[in-house]
Amino acid sequence: MSVSIVIPTTLRRETVKQAVTAALRAVAPADGEVLMMANGPPDGRRRLEIRSPRLRVLESPRPSASVARNLGILEAANDVVLITDDDCMVSEEWCGAMAARLRSDALATASTVQMRRDGPVTTFLDYQAVYHPPPVDASTVLYAIGASAGVRRDLVATRFDDRLFSGDDAEFGTQIRAAGGEILLVEDAPPPLHVMPEEIDSITGRFWRYGRGNAIRFLELDRSSVSVPHATKFYASLMEGKPAAQRRFEEIADDGARERFAVFDLLLVASFLAGYLSEAGRILGREIVRADPEGLAARWTEIAGLLESEQPPIEDWNRLPVDVGRWATPRVGTPPPLAERVAENLTRHAPLVSPVRPDTDLDAWAEPSARRAEQIWASSNRIWQELRSGALEPELAAFSRRLREAGLPFREGAQMVETIAQGPVRATGEPASPTPSPA
Repeated sequence: MSVSIVIPTTLRRETVKQAVTAALRAVAPADGEVLMMANGPPDGRRRLEIRSPRLRVLESPRPSASVARNLGILEAANDVVLITDDDCMVSEEWCGAMAARLRSDALATASTVQMRRDGPVTTFLDYQAVYHPPPVDASTVLYAIGASAGVRRDLVATRFDDRLFSGDDAEFGTQIRAAGGEILLVEDAPPPLHVMPEEIDSITGRFWRYGRGNAIRFLELDRSSVSVPHATKFYASLMEGKPAAQRRFEEIADDGARERFAVFDLLLVASFLAGYLSEAGRILGREIVRADPEGLAARWTEIAGLLESEQPPIEDWNRLPVDVGRWATPRVGTPPPLAERVAENLTRHAPLVSPVRPDTDLDAWAEPSARRAEQIWASSNRIWQELRSGALEPELAAFSRRLREAGLPFREGAQMVETIAQGPVRATGEPASPTPSPA
């Protein structure tokens, strides 16, 4: 049984040729094929000067990555179908490992995705494991990230939800698991290399869209797991320049990297919540946040430039000094740099226009979310005790593996362990930080 790789593309990114070339090399040993699913307006497309008998270029009937993926699955010559993106470089080993699991015992597969570290922005996203599939346990995940997914077409009837512009991969996984299936994490598959622009919009613009996508999945598809209870209360704390909870990155020994990451995480949460509340207001028919996306984005760029001008350069972002054992040393937590400028941008370009109070629509799943938070705390506390006692090595790889075994995404688990170890920089009774994801 051979393999087909499906790549949805607008043919606009500079990485398209690299991604297709890598995919063609990956399928060659298996006598497979690559399907490029062009979608979006024809104007501005790049010429793809690649010719191969293994390459098919098909036109999606409408501009949607979900529609393009579904058409690719349908048109594939093989039942073993792998999916990636046009800014990801896959390898022969990735293709072989993912396909092997699908041929043997898996309905659907996933792998982690590695960011190419070109500077502080892409290093932050890679360090936070933003494009790793959220774990159920050590061997299975909630869903596969669209950049690295696999499916047995003949065994899985589920397809990507074409109503979604963001979160379609998460919804795809939800449907597979609802039907009784599992999505296996293929640990021996080398992660695709994700090449993303080294610019702040890779955080702020993307997480604005992710926030909007989560609001749609929650309020239109009734996916409570992606709801953000008490979102307006947390958002108000950002507008005051006093984030109710924050990630400090005390495990990073370099001051410049630590301060950059703390600000980036604040921008990520602010952008996610602004998108979430803006879209929620549209769906509910009542304005919650009066957002000016262009003004918001322009100011994020200015803030990122100011942050970079104040920090010392780092020569090699692939050699980030990390020691989770640093959490054992108490340190005074302070609000991240530029928190006031973040507050000013939200106040000017995305202010709350509804009062901060309990909201029966947005807070409908507050109790299940609170129970989930208690479970996260309990699991994180056990991991922290293992670190303190020496039962768990204070190394990043071991810590990451332990979080996955406990079913905790890295960003969520690391923030909670750090908070338990160092103490929160927030007042008692304030809401916990939301944990946005690419879904």
